[in-house]
Amino acid sequence: MFWILLLVSVASKSVTTTLTLSPELNWKYVSKFAVDIGKGSWEMKAKLAKPLDANSSDRLKLVTSVYLDDFWEDALYADSCISKTAASKREKYLKVPLNGEWSSEISGILSQRLRPHVWYFSVSDCDQELTEKIRLKVEMHFLNADESEFSLEDKGMVYLFPVMMVAYLAALSGNLLKLIKKFQKTEDLEPNLLMLNLAVGCQFCGICCEILHLWIYAYNGKGLPVFNFFYQILEVMSGLMVTIMFIIMASGWTLVYRDFPDADVYIPVSLLVVLLNLLVVGIGRVTDDAYYKFSDYEGIPGLLLIFMRLGMWGWFLYLVWSLQSSLQGKKMSFVLNFSILASVYFLAQPFLVVFSLAFVNYWRNTIVVVGTTCIQTSVFFFLSHLFSEKSTYYKISTMSESVLPGKMH
Repeated sequence: MFWILLLVSVASKSVTTTLTLSPELNWKYVSKFAVDIGKGSWEMKAKLAKPLDANSSDRLKLVTSVYLDDFWEDALYADSCISKTAASKREKYLKVPLNGEWSSEISGILSQRLRPHVWYFSVSDCDQELTEKIRLKVEMHFLNADESEFSLEDKGMVYLFPVMMVAYLAALSGNLLKLIKKFQKTEDLEPNLLMLNLAVGCQFCGICCEILHLWIYAYNGKGLPVFNFFYQILEVMSGLMVTIMFIIMASGWTLVYRDFPDADVYIPVSLLVVLLNLLVVGIGRVTDDAYYKFSDYEGIPGLLLIFMRLGMWGWFLYLVWSLQSSLQGKKMSFVLNFSILASVYFLAQPFLVVFSLAFVNYWRNTIVVVGTTCIQTSVFFFLSHLFSEKSTYYKISTMSESVLPGKMH
């Protein structure tokens, strides 16, 4: 019943936002939409969050301006309301009732022939009709050139995530079989295999949530935000498990000693990383429709992610440097190779975030999502091989030692 209520609550095909206009701040950005070659469309209506005069039939005349991406920065950095609206491609009057009712719907066509474009929308009161501050609730609906609900930067995701789900299902099934066989053989659950399965399981469940969100989004233009939130949280948990696994392996776990290390250090650090990741997710959701944002990691979330990853990488390198003095031969060779591969994991996402900025804005999300997915998938398959009995690492590590004194298996 809870899920049905959530579905009903987002059955509108609208993007809803609330903004503040005043005599001093009389121009505000509303939303954006990236349209492929062809003709897209938009619709808008608005109402006052608090009526100015409940008994009046008068209307507040505002202007909705539509900007092509080529001229958006001209509007953004112009020093007056009139200069900002002058940069627009077209304008329409939005007549908002003073009694708090919804305005009549206005609409338009977004047409491009040569290449895709991002269109930006603003609402303004350059004629200074306002005498006091108001809160305006605006509802918009967009359609792309193929009449889908997806902005161009999100269109491919509806096909990408099912492919990811199949890959992670295969990885999860294989690792669970390894874990079961290991337990049947030794009656002991290897913590590394357990952590790996939990990481893959979290990622798999998160992908399933995102697929449901995207399918619903394709139907109603808004999706089910709670599923998207679960996807982000589960992705954070999966990444955290891999990060902690790399760090404790760099301290010698499974290579020098068998028992899981003391949790007094790793639990506080893990909680700190979780909180920082939740902060990244939270800020990302609050700024989700910001004019400058085309992926989850642009702006402040991207900076936080970069600093956090660099910090974890620095800790990892320190532990590897400390471990090397006690190793030799094959173990030393393994640690050197392992540190290179783990460093790629720590640095890949920050690199992708920065690298994506070199591309047109509607490609950035695809680059970050596809790149991150490929790296995460590669890491899971690498760890699955690493923990298998066929790997060189398995043979030189404590995993090949019997849990019973004096016996090998």
